[in-house]
Amino acid sequence: MEIKKIPIEDIAQFISIVSRAYTGMKLVSGDDLEKTTDRFIDIQENDDSASLYGAYQSGKLVGGMQFHDFEMLFHEQKIPVGGIGMVAVDLLHKKEGVAKALLEHFHQHYQDRGTYFTALYPFRPDFYKQMGYGYGTKMNRYRVQPDHLPKGPSKVHIAYLTQGDTERIIDFYNKIAIRTHGLMMRTVKGFSRPMKQPGNYTIGYVKDGEVKGYAGFSFKSNPDDTFLQNDIIVHEMLYEDQEVLSEMLTFFHSQQDQIRSIYFDTQDEHFHHVLTDPSNGTGHLIPHIYHESNTQGVGLMYRILDTEAFLKQVSDHNFNNVTISLNVTVQDSFVPGNARKVHLHAQNGSLTFTDEKKADVEIKLDISDFSSVVMGVVPFEALYTYGKASISNTEYLHTVTDLFSARKKPICLNRF
Repeated sequence: MEIKKIPIEDIAQFISIVSRAYTGMKLVSGDDLEKTTDRFIDIQENDDSASLYGAYQSGKLVGGMQFHDFEMLFHEQKIPVGGIGMVAVDLLHKKEGVAKALLEHFHQHYQDRGTYFTALYPFRPDFYKQMGYGYGTKMNRYRVQPDHLPKGPSKVHIAYLTQGDTERIIDFYNKIAIRTHGLMMRTVKGFSRPMKQPGNYTIGYVKDGEVKGYAGFSFKSNPDDTFLQNDIIVHEMLYEDQEVLSEMLTFFHSQQDQIRSIYFDTQDEHFHHVLTDPSNGTGHLIPHIYHESNTQGVGLMYRILDTEAFLKQVSDHNFNNVTISLNVTVQDSFVPGNARKVHLHAQNGSLTFTDEKKADVEIKLDISDFSSVVMGVVPFEALYTYGKASISNTEYLHTVTDLFSARKKPICLNRF
């Protein structure tokens, strides 16, 4: 099997493979094949941060994927991240090891470039868990009646934002990204496509010509209802401070005359505290008396490709002022060279690495779980309790947990 960058003449075939593999995406239909192909040809030729790669058997394209070169904030430090999307295998070549070969090539591609951290959205979480990917922060969907949102004193700074405002939106987004753990930097080109899609709207808080918050949303109708009854789905919302959030929520509160429910898709697990009634209107109770407030989903997954190289890459970060000498042994069945012991020493949160074998304590766990621990998604102590990790001396359990803990879980708004 040969894996290489897909030539322009094969992109239409790749789009057809993707559309058959993920029929629910409705990627193409009818005449859309040509338009979609042209869009991906433009990306392949002109976008340095995204590339299509294909798997060929006897010269025939049997599967493919798209690579994304990202910059992500790891706490207060920018690091390179390899993203992968559109992993698709021709229906005639399922169960022939094509997906495995694609992922192996993806990992090697980024390791060769000195990128030791990757991310993806799984079509099946268990499939990628076996390949060493750990869970990221969950997405929450809150269903809210508009009048259960707080009504602030004003929404005077709220305005519609159009495609012409994309640069101002990106300037604001990247200003927030450089101080938000997990956020990936964005470009104007990468953000403009959602704003072009019919039915998508964006409002923003604009003051003195500067965007200081925005919310992207769409309307959802129910065929059984009248045209006067609709819902709103807020796909993405980012804001600078309390005043900005207040005006945006006041805007959504004011839609109550014709909007039945507003769905907020957010990784903010504390969002229900802003609502006057956190229940989602279904009336469902979880025994004894817990009112259903939101649904949750597992999505973005993270992976460390080389444990020692990655920890050295992020060693400018202060690991919570912890002092400890630690041996980390990760199990990694998909990247065998990564299945080894790493010795690190933390002095007041500063990491150094030595060949010395002696340590205060040793921990052992799968690379998927370690990736989630390092990102601050799950405390080490929780994995130990679940039997997913071991520690040689439980007196250091809280110290190890503190070493990798994060003040806030990582969030990611990029879709790829």
